[in-house]
Amino acid sequence: MKVDVASRGTAAAPALEFRVACEEPVSAGDLAEVRGRVSWHLGLDERLGPFYDLVADDRVLSASVAFNYGAKGKSAYSLFDAVVDCICAQNTDFRRVYAMRRDLGIAFGERLEAGGRVYHAAPTPEQLAEAPLESIRACGVGYRDRFLKGVAEAVVGGVDLEAVRVLPREQARRELMALPGVGPYTADLALIIGARRRDWMFLDLYIREALRQFYFDGEPVGDAELRAFAERAWGPYQGWAALYLTTDTELWAHEAGKSFRLKSGARSDLSGQAHGRRLS
Repeated sequence: MKVDVASRGTAAAPALEFRVACEEPVSAGDLAEVRGRVSWHLGLDERLGPFYDLVADDRVLSASVAFNYGAKGKSAYSLFDAVVDCICAQNTDFRRVYAMRRDLGIAFGERLEAGGRVYHAAPTPEQLAEAPLESIRACGVGYRDRFLKGVAEAVVGGVDLEAVRVLPREQARRELMALPGVGPYTADLALIIGARRRDWMFLDLYIREALRQFYFDGEPVGDAELRAFAERAWGPYQGWAALYLTTDTELWAHEAGKSFRLKSGARSDLSGQAHGRRLS
């Protein structure tokens, strides 16, 4: 099944339209599942108001909110997909991640023809677990091949990643870090994009730089201090803070009177609407 989603509203009065292409008849139950999955993927049930209220006096984040108003970030459809995404994202840029995921889908995912085009679903744990290691590596994933296959084998072998979604934060992190190739960064990011956990902030080179430049005058403070600051400043909304600090950063930073040397690879679908443009 292929689903196309289009915005037919505004940030103030949002409305979405979705179209379903399927080789089999689509039932009312199928449509209800589509609505639920799209809602989850786009975070339609989440409310940004409390976070916006919290950062209203924060000169940095309020500048990002003004630029990226309404942005929520997309979620993976499963925690397994999120872990695969995050393993692919290790030590590389967004463009290569997208290429890896595309090639994994072409090689192992379910095939669907719609509108004269061919699409492929993301591979399931079973499909990756059964795949030869060399076939996974041929998708351009490099050293990540054994980690992807290892995580898939763990899930097929009984690890229930969906149950990890609702565990207390530290327990959820430990469960994920027990998987092949999953360290603190991968676990933290997977919980954010695969479980929509907003009570935690992942740390990578980019977000460390943003926190240090915007809140510590460029001082090289360590991770423990950065985490303590995020916990104090944003508490249950620190995942939102991370999203807004790392989306279109170099474009809105000057509005906060700041310069930022790194270029953001993240672009909000809603960013810049007030400026008359749409970024993908």
